[in-house]
Amino acid sequence: MRNLMKLLAVLMLVATVSCRRDHLYYASSDTATVLVEPDWTTSGVHPNGVSVFAFRESDGSLYKRFPPVSASEKCYVRLPQGDFTLIVMNDTPEEFGGIIDFTGYDNISTFQARGVRDEGTSSRLREHLASKAAGDDEEYCIVEPDMLAVSVINGVHITPQQIDYWYDRPQGDSQAETALVVETSPAPVISKVNITAHVTGLKYARGTTLSYLRGVAGGHYMGLGENSTDGVAHAFILNNRKFDPGSDSDGTITASFLSFGLIGDGKSGGRYFLDINFVLINGEPYPLSFDVTDLISIDVTLSMQLSLNLDLEIELPEVVGKDEGGFNTDINEWEDETVDIPM
Repeated sequence: MRNLMKLLAVLMLVATVSCRRDHLYYASSDTATVLVEPDWTTSGVHPNGVSVFAFRESDGSLYKRFPPVSASEKCYVRLPQGDFTLIVMNDTPEEFGGIIDFTGYDNISTFQARGVRDEGTSSRLREHLASKAAGDDEEYCIVEPDMLAVSVINGVHITPQQIDYWYDRPQGDSQAETALVVETSPAPVISKVNITAHVTGLKYARGTTLSYLRGVAGGHYMGLGENSTDGVAHAFILNNRKFDPGSDSDGTITASFLSFGLIGDGKSGGRYFLDINFVLINGEPYPLSFDVTDLISIDVTLSMQLSLNLDLEIELPEVVGKDEGGFNTDINEWEDETVDIPM
């Protein structure tokens, strides 16, 4: 009888433990769920998607590049215990192919968005610099970049208490319930360059060939929040002509394009040069070069985009035109604007 009682007690204990084990599902992924919520309203960018990169704060190394998500979806990423810096950008590096190159992924200190070299205009720039015996033979032009907005989120701290685990088997997707929410507002890292030349004697110009802005930044360090310190050039067409009210001689020519902007932090170092190559109405070239470092003014638009404004005065010589009956194909024809002249 005593042995029977012991056997019954053992069976009851086993049954009790079995019930508790059925209830205790306990599972862990060794990672915490983080919900990244970028607000694009002040960036001036309307992204197709969102890309997130996580770097370890201990040594700056890349932990993971997460798969991109649509801009309309929730952006969940999973991180292990530790301290991280997140870099958020619009779209994906692949979508910027041929316009912006992304390099140095392995470490946050080297992760960079780089301008893509434009071989055609670079060749013409070298010829231009050789003809005026100035500049650096290594100078080159880059393709005009597209809009890129970036956010750097420092100090994302994942503790053991934030690691995802479940006492009961979760029903469906439990990410929203356990996620650490990180809100951020990406800012544009691409500047808009606005160039306005006030030209006395504009009527004596038949047109312009390619113009160049030299010395601007060749790229942007994604995790450092500043541009590279190497200078590149932009080739552009300065041919939007507009005569001053009441004048058939003097006026302005303008151009606008996108650029990485001033080198480094934009506050020190670097010289910027503008080369405008007029062709006069008598067919003669009339190249002009300016050190415009002190002429550049900086504004911030409502979308937080830097606007680099360059305003300069030019005087062209009086010349008599030639009746050649043709037009040099290297010259960019004026794009005139109609101006109402008050009577």
